[in-house]
Amino acid sequence: MKDNVRDFKVYKGNGKTPSVLMPRFIRDVRTPNSERYSIIMGEDFELIGTLDLHISDIIQSTLVIVPNVDQDTLELLVGLIKMELLAPLELDIESFNIFKGVSDFIVLEEEDFFDEDDDD
Repeated sequence: MKDNVRDFKVYKGNGKTPSVLMPRFIRDVRTPNSERYSIIMGEDFELIGTLDLHISDIIQSTLVIVPNVDQDTLELLVGLIKMELLAPLELDIESFNIFKGVSDFIVLEEEDFFDEDDDD
């Protein structure tokens, strides 16, 4: 059985395109059978989506991206995911689901989780 734990590198471009404009994958979580990546892009490293990979004998992928990502960027992103993250695993892809702008993006701050009156 193939060992699915591997070293991770941030995609930095191909040398022909300024790398700051290329999508970058930041691994947030890794377990023996899954990985989650934040996808950032642009000069301000704006979060444009997340990628969940569930890995066993096959790969199941779910990509969730913000609604303002254009079709060309989406195609580039899918190509990079296949080339940089999936191909090295040498496994068949069972599913690759893409959800674009399915809901609003809400950020909760640390103080949203704790009651200000709580002294603990």
